[in-house]
Amino acid sequence: MLEHQGRRSGKLRRTPLEIVNRDGDRFVLSSGTGPNADWYRNLKANPALALWVGYRRHEVGQRFLDPSEAATTFAQYEQAHPKAAARLTNLMGVSHDGTHGGRMKMVAGIPMVELRLLS
Repeated sequence: MLEHQGRRSGKLRRTPLEIVNRDGDRFVLSSGTGPNADWYRNLKANPALALWVGYRRHEVGQRFLDPSEAATTFAQYEQAHPKAAARLTNLMGVSHDGTHGGRMKMVAGIPMVELRLLS
């Protein structure tokens, strides 16, 4: 669960999200509803406050993935979770031709954020 600050209200927000990739202390989150998702817009305005993993709260550092990284990450997600990836692309009304370039175009509508645990 992502803990973040409302960009307008300043209130603490908590949003459960899909982890697209985990590598040690690095988690990649995807905005399956696109760049206008409130949590994503909040992170663009103010860095994430924390990531809850199970019952533990961790402070995090964040960075937004560039299109090439996001395409590679989505390809890995497709391989590991083909049904979930198909549901996500169907939900968003996007697709790709199976190439890296095609995925790069597609992920423009599916922005990704990397959170790295600090504590």
